[in-house]
Amino acid sequence: ASLELPVYVRRFDVEETCREKGISIQMAARELRYAWFEELIRQQHFDVVATAHNLNDSVETVLINLSRGTGIKGLTGIPPRNDQVIRPLLFATRPEIADYASRHQINYREDSSNIQTKYSRNKIRHDVIPVMERINPGFIGTMNQNMNRLKEIYAIFRDAVDHTRDRLFEKADDRIRIDIRALKKLSPVRTWLFELFSPFGFTRSQCEGMEKIMDAEPGRRSISTTHQLFKDRDQLILVESRPRSFERYYLDSPEKVSHLPFPMDVEVMEREKLEKIPRDNRIACLDYDRIQFPLTIRHWYHGDYFFPLGMEQMKKLSDFFVDQKIPVPVKDRIWVLASGRKIVWIMGYRIDDRFKITGKTRKILLLRFQADVAPQHMKEII
Repeated sequence: ASLELPVYVRRFDVEETCREKGISIQMAARELRYAWFEELIRQQHFDVVATAHNLNDSVETVLINLSRGTGIKGLTGIPPRNDQVIRPLLFATRPEIADYASRHQINYREDSSNIQTKYSRNKIRHDVIPVMERINPGFIGTMNQNMNRLKEIYAIFRDAVDHTRDRLFEKADDRIRIDIRALKKLSPVRTWLFELFSPFGFTRSQCEGMEKIMDAEPGRRSISTTHQLFKDRDQLILVESRPRSFERYYLDSPEKVSHLPFPMDVEVMEREKLEKIPRDNRIACLDYDRIQFPLTIRHWYHGDYFFPLGMEQMKKLSDFFVDQKIPVPVKDRIWVLASGRKIVWIMGYRIDDRFKITGKTRKILLLRFQADVAPQHMKEII
């Protein structure tokens, strides 16, 4: 009120968030706080949010990271800017800020939880750092110098990693191809794998497992929170994960086709008018009298099976995809055409033998579609 500035207050049920996500109170409070900051920025059209983190906070963060295990980045302290959050007081220690406030008669309020040692940060603040300051009275300043040096080292390190990633990661459409032989030449390969793939959501243990994937049979994969990595012959393929779609579309009759996610032509013709069966996998020629409308177009499910053209035995779609060496990200986007519970056509790949044209066929149902997933497209991008 004395500064004539607006104040924004929000209360959270932190314990409920802890229970829902299975995380600590401090982590839950941090997530809720920063989510609210982003909300304020949008609502009030702010440019940035400034937090009061200081040099002591940064040193405490480094010691926490050391105690839990960390790489070089974890030893550089709190960054002065992270997207729309800035931290303009990182240059000053906590005592310096308190002294400034006292000299200028600035009232401030301290969170009562800061004195409790049940939290890891407070244990370091009240128990560890005082011991280090008895060993070295200038401990905070020394740590600041260490963090600044490590920031410079990390900048050089990141530049080398980014350069290597640009050299090895070949972008093609919506995926990235990486030559396995080139990866194996990096040393130490385990550290390189983590630095190259961690920006895509892969954990350290997952990156260690990539060594086994590189030597495994094609098809082996690892899934992060945002991406999928799988082996395809002598390459690793990296793609962004997409949620499986549960869309369904219907062909009520040859004349009535509902909105589809891709263009498709539907035609019914007499058998004698078809001179030659097209060899294009995007075209299906089916025995019209064996079809039961409405036809359903959907993504495949685990457990789906069909009788591949030319075979008298059923085959699970999952096994068919393996035999065809169809990569996981492509497989997850394939559409199937079904008549009742029977698979009629794996669209773009193979029709079911039960619906093929025979000598007894009188009418033909011809379907021609253009989707983003077809063998021709797959060959271009893999």
